[in-house]
Amino acid sequence: MGAVPPFRLWGSDHLAVLGLILVGAMALVAAPRRVGWNDRRLRRGIAALLVANEVIAWAVAAAQGRARVPLQLCDAALFLTVWALWSARPAVSELSYFWGIGGGLQAVLTPDVRFGFPNYWWVTFFVTHGGIVLSAVYLAVTGRVAPTPRSVWRVWGLANLYAASAGVANWAFGTNYGYLAHKPMQPSVLDYCGSWPWYILVMEVVALGVLFLAYVPFIQPRKG
Repeated sequence: MGAVPPFRLWGSDHLAVLGLILVGAMALVAAPRRVGWNDRRLRRGIAALLVANEVIAWAVAAAQGRARVPLQLCDAALFLTVWALWSARPAVSELSYFWGIGGGLQAVLTPDVRFGFPNYWWVTFFVTHGGIVLSAVYLAVTGRVAPTPRSVWRVWGLANLYAASAGVANWAFGTNYGYLAHKPMQPSVLDYCGSWPWYILVMEVVALGVLFLAYVPFIQPRKG
Protein backbone atom coordinates (compact mmCIF):
# COMPACT_ATOMS: atom_id res chain seq x y z
CA MET A 1 0.00 0.00 0.00
CA GLY A 2 1.49 3.33 -1.05
CA ALA A 3 2.05 6.30 1.20
CA VAL A 4 -0.64 8.95 1.44
CA PRO A 5 0.30 11.88 -0.82
CA PRO A 6 0.72 15.38 0.61
CA PHE A 7 -2.28 17.65 0.25
CA ARG A 8 -2.30 19.69 -2.95
CA LEU A 9 -4.43 22.83 -3.13
CA TRP A 10 -6.94 22.49 -6.01
CA GLY A 11 -5.88 18.88 -6.48
CA SER A 12 -8.39 16.26 -7.63
CA ASP A 13 -9.44 15.28 -4.10
CA HIS A 14 -9.85 18.94 -3.11
CA LEU A 15 -11.93 19.78 -6.18
CA ALA A 16 -14.06 16.67 -5.68
CA VAL A 17 -15.00 17.55 -2.11
CA LEU A 18 -15.65 21.18 -3.07
CA GLY A 19 -17.99 19.89 -5.77
CA LEU A 20 -19.86 17.76 -3.24
CA ILE A 21 -20.26 20.73 -0.90
CA LEU A 22 -21.50 22.91 -3.77
CA VAL A 23 -24.04 20.29 -4.89
CA GLY A 24 -25.22 19.87 -1.32
CA ALA A 25 -25.65 23.62 -0.89
CA MET A 26 -27.56 23.92 -4.17
CA ALA A 27 -29.86 21.08 -3.16
CA LEU A 28 -30.61 22.78 0.15
CA VAL A 29 -31.36 26.09 -1.54
CA ALA A 30 -33.57 24.43 -4.16
CA ALA A 31 -35.73 22.32 -1.88
CA PRO A 32 -35.83 23.57 1.74
CA ARG A 33 -39.59 22.98 2.13
CA ARG A 34 -39.37 19.32 1.20
CA VAL A 35 -37.78 18.61 4.57
CA GLY A 36 -41.19 19.17 6.20
CA TRP A 37 -41.80 17.27 9.38
CA ASN A 38 -38.33 15.70 9.20
CA ASP A 39 -36.69 19.05 9.98
CA ARG A 40 -36.10 18.42 13.68
CA ARG A 41 -34.85 14.91 13.07
CA LEU A 42 -32.52 16.08 10.30
CA ARG A 43 -31.11 18.98 12.31
CA ARG A 44 -30.34 16.86 15.32
CA GLY A 45 -28.99 14.02 13.22
CA ILE A 46 -26.47 16.35 11.58
CA ALA A 47 -25.58 17.82 14.98
CA ALA A 48 -24.95 14.31 16.35
CA LEU A 49 -22.80 13.46 13.33
CA LEU A 50 -20.67 16.58 13.80
CA VAL A 51 -20.23 15.87 17.52
CA ALA A 52 -19.32 12.23 16.86
CA ASN A 53 -16.77 13.25 14.23
CA GLU A 54 -15.14 15.68 16.67
CA VAL A 55 -15.09 13.22 19.58
CA ILE A 56 -13.49 10.56 17.38
CA ALA A 57 -10.89 13.12 16.28
CA TRP A 58 -10.04 13.84 19.92
CA ALA A 59 -9.66 10.10 20.57
CA VAL A 60 -7.45 9.57 17.51
CA ALA A 61 -5.27 12.54 18.45
CA ALA A 62 -4.92 11.23 22.01
CA ALA A 63 -3.94 7.80 20.67
CA GLN A 64 -1.25 9.54 18.62
CA GLY A 65 0.03 11.31 21.73
CA ARG A 66 -1.34 14.74 20.78
CA ALA A 67 -3.71 17.04 22.61
CA ARG A 68 -6.46 18.44 20.40
CA VAL A 69 -7.48 21.74 21.99
CA PRO A 70 -10.61 23.23 20.34
CA LEU A 71 -9.63 26.91 20.31
CA GLN A 72 -9.54 27.73 16.60
CA LEU A 73 -12.30 29.96 15.21
CA CYS A 74 -13.80 27.01 13.34
CA ASP A 75 -13.93 25.09 16.63
CA ALA A 76 -16.10 27.88 17.99
CA ALA A 77 -18.14 27.80 14.76
CA LEU A 78 -18.60 24.04 15.17
CA PHE A 79 -19.89 24.49 18.73
CA LEU A 80 -22.32 27.18 17.56
CA THR A 81 -23.43 25.05 14.62
CA VAL A 82 -24.25 22.08 16.83
CA TRP A 83 -26.06 24.36 19.28
CA ALA A 84 -28.04 26.03 16.49
CA LEU A 85 -28.98 22.74 14.84
CA TRP A 86 -30.10 21.22 18.12
CA SER A 87 -32.04 24.20 19.47
CA ALA A 88 -32.90 26.26 16.35
CA ARG A 89 -32.58 29.41 18.47
CA PRO A 90 -32.53 32.48 16.17
CA ALA A 91 -29.66 34.32 17.89
CA VAL A 92 -27.43 31.23 17.86
CA SER A 93 -28.45 30.38 14.30
CA GLU A 94 -27.53 33.88 13.13
CA LEU A 95 -24.04 33.73 14.62
CA SER A 96 -23.59 30.17 13.37
CA TYR A 97 -24.56 31.28 9.86
CA PHE A 98 -22.11 34.17 9.68
CA TRP A 99 -19.20 32.28 11.23
CA GLY A 100 -20.03 29.19 9.20
CA ILE A 101 -20.03 31.07 5.90
CA GLY A 102 -17.21 33.45 6.81
CA GLY A 103 -14.89 30.93 8.45
CA GLY A 104 -16.02 27.51 7.26
CA LEU A 105 -16.12 28.46 3.60
CA GLN A 106 -12.64 29.97 3.72
CA ALA A 107 -11.41 26.81 5.46
CA VAL A 108 -12.69 24.43 2.76
CA LEU A 109 -11.36 26.68 -0.02
CA THR A 110 -7.85 26.89 1.49
CA PRO A 111 -7.64 23.99 3.95
CA ASP A 112 -4.80 23.78 6.43
CA VAL A 113 -4.18 20.02 6.10
CA ARG A 114 -0.92 18.22 5.53
CA PHE A 115 -1.98 15.08 3.65
CA GLY A 116 -4.54 14.35 0.95
CA PHE A 117 -7.32 11.78 0.67
CA PRO A 118 -7.72 9.17 2.16
CA ASN A 119 -5.73 10.35 5.19
CA TYR A 120 -7.94 10.37 8.29
CA TRP A 121 -7.25 14.03 9.10
CA TRP A 122 -8.24 15.02 5.57
CA VAL A 123 -11.55 13.22 5.99
CA THR A 124 -12.37 14.61 9.42
CA PHE A 125 -11.38 18.14 8.35
CA PHE A 126 -13.81 18.20 5.45
CA VAL A 127 -16.58 16.47 7.40
CA THR A 128 -16.31 19.18 10.05
CA HIS A 129 -15.87 22.22 7.84
CA GLY A 130 -18.13 21.03 5.04
CA GLY A 131 -20.74 20.24 7.67
CA ILE A 132 -20.41 23.75 9.11
CA VAL A 133 -20.93 25.36 5.69
CA LEU A 134 -23.90 23.17 4.73
CA SER A 135 -25.48 23.66 8.15
CA ALA A 136 -25.18 27.43 7.75
CA VAL A 137 -26.96 27.18 4.39
CA TYR A 138 -29.66 24.95 5.87
CA LEU A 139 -30.32 27.28 8.78
CA ALA A 140 -30.63 30.18 6.34
CA VAL A 141 -32.96 28.55 3.80
CA THR A 142 -35.26 27.19 6.52
CA GLY A 143 -35.84 30.66 7.97
CA ARG A 144 -33.75 30.42 11.14
CA VAL A 145 -31.59 33.38 10.11
CA ALA A 146 -32.99 36.88 9.61
CA PRO A 147 -30.08 39.29 10.02
CA THR A 148 -29.97 43.06 9.78
CA PRO A 149 -26.98 45.33 9.05
CA ARG A 150 -26.46 45.52 12.81
CA SER A 151 -26.01 41.75 12.84
CA VAL A 152 -22.87 42.12 10.72
CA TRP A 153 -21.27 44.51 13.18
CA ARG A 154 -22.31 42.37 16.14
CA VAL A 155 -20.83 39.22 14.62
CA TRP A 156 -17.65 41.09 13.66
CA GLY A 157 -17.34 42.36 17.22
CA LEU A 158 -17.71 38.83 18.61
CA ALA A 159 -15.07 37.61 16.15
CA ASN A 160 -12.71 40.27 17.52
CA LEU A 161 -13.51 39.14 21.05
CA TYR A 162 -12.50 35.63 20.00
CA ALA A 163 -9.31 37.02 18.42
CA ALA A 164 -8.40 38.83 21.64
CA SER A 165 -8.89 35.62 23.64
CA ALA A 166 -6.89 33.59 21.11
CA GLY A 167 -4.13 36.20 21.19
CA VAL A 168 -3.83 35.89 24.97
CA ALA A 169 -3.65 32.08 24.68
CA ASN A 170 -0.99 32.35 21.97
CA TRP A 171 1.07 34.73 24.12
CA ALA A 172 0.78 32.50 27.19
CA PHE A 173 1.32 29.09 25.58
CA GLY A 174 3.19 29.77 22.34
CA THR A 175 0.29 28.52 20.20
CA ASN A 176 -1.16 29.81 16.95
CA TYR A 177 -4.91 29.92 17.49
CA GLY A 178 -6.71 32.01 14.92
CA TYR A 179 -3.45 32.09 12.91
CA LEU A 180 -2.60 35.24 14.81
CA ALA A 181 1.01 34.23 15.56
CA HIS A 182 1.90 33.15 12.04
CA LYS A 183 0.28 32.09 8.79
CA PRO A 184 -0.92 28.50 8.19
CA MET A 185 1.42 25.97 6.60
CA GLN A 186 -0.75 25.71 3.48
CA PRO A 187 -1.42 28.55 0.99
CA SER A 188 -4.25 30.81 2.10
CA VAL A 189 -5.71 34.26 1.62
CA LEU A 190 -3.35 35.47 4.35
CA ASP A 191 -0.48 35.11 1.89
CA TYR A 192 -1.84 38.16 0.07
CA CYS A 193 -2.28 40.28 3.18
CA GLY A 194 1.30 41.21 4.00
CA SER A 195 3.65 40.05 6.73
CA TRP A 196 2.98 39.67 10.44
CA PRO A 197 1.40 41.57 12.15
CA TRP A 198 0.02 43.60 9.24
CA TYR A 199 -1.90 40.71 7.76
CA ILE A 200 -4.02 40.66 10.93
CA LEU A 201 -5.13 44.26 10.33
CA VAL A 202 -5.85 43.53 6.67
CA MET A 203 -7.92 40.51 7.63
CA GLU A 204 -10.01 42.70 9.94
CA VAL A 205 -11.18 44.59 6.86
CA VAL A 206 -11.51 41.44 4.74
CA ALA A 207 -13.54 39.69 7.43
CA LEU A 208 -15.94 42.62 7.66
CA GLY A 209 -16.36 42.57 3.89
CA VAL A 210 -17.05 38.83 3.88
CA LEU A 211 -19.68 39.24 6.58
CA PHE A 212 -21.44 41.93 4.56
CA LEU A 213 -21.37 39.63 1.52
CA ALA A 214 -22.96 36.88 3.63
CA TYR A 215 -25.69 39.38 4.54
CA VAL A 216 -26.48 40.24 0.90
CA PRO A 217 -28.95 37.33 0.31
CA PHE A 218 -31.14 38.74 3.09
CA ILE A 219 -31.46 42.26 1.70
CA GLN A 220 -35.09 42.91 0.86
CA PRO A 221 -35.77 44.97 -2.29
CA ARG A 222 -37.54 48.23 -1.66
CA LYS A 223 -41.17 48.30 -2.64
CA GLY A 224 -41.92 51.05 -5.12
